[in-house]
Amino acid sequence: MLPRVLAGLLFLFLLGWLARLALALRFAKLDREEARLAEEAQGRRVVAELPRGHSGTQFLLEDGTSFRWGEATLSKEDIAGARLLLNGGVLQEFAGKGAVLPPLDPPRELEGGELWSVLVYRRSGGRAEIPCGALREGVSREIAGRAFAAMQAAAREEGRS
Repeated sequence: MLPRVLAGLLFLFLLGWLARLALALRFAKLDREEARLAEEAQGRRVVAELPRGHSGTQFLLEDGTSFRWGEATLSKEDIAGARLLLNGGVLQEFAGKGAVLPPLDPPRELEGGELWSVLVYRRSGGRAEIPCGALREGVSREIAGRAFAAMQAAAREEGRS
């Protein structure tokens, strides 16, 4: 009889733990959706949700003149070119009119993972890196692809102006 009671209590404990986890995930999703709607209400477009480790996500935002993620801001007219990087190696790149992208350091060796980022070169000098994460199942690849495409579209748009 005692083993059945202990098994029942263990089952109830695990069921409660799973319910709490499911509710926490649901509330986190609702918080992200509220934050997304608040940004969109201010006239910004959410290009992608950038992972920030264990502290959640931050948005890569686009408005009429700039991009913003975390504390970083990048003016659209300041984009000279960009590179889509996997573990520091170039997968795609573009350069605007008259821009030449500088050479990169050799890619670094990472074991057991993929680290995606977009490196944006500024016309005013310097560069900005958009960290897209190391999430599995192609999530970080998709985030990096969206960020790179947005930078490329913005540079083309500015080139026409």
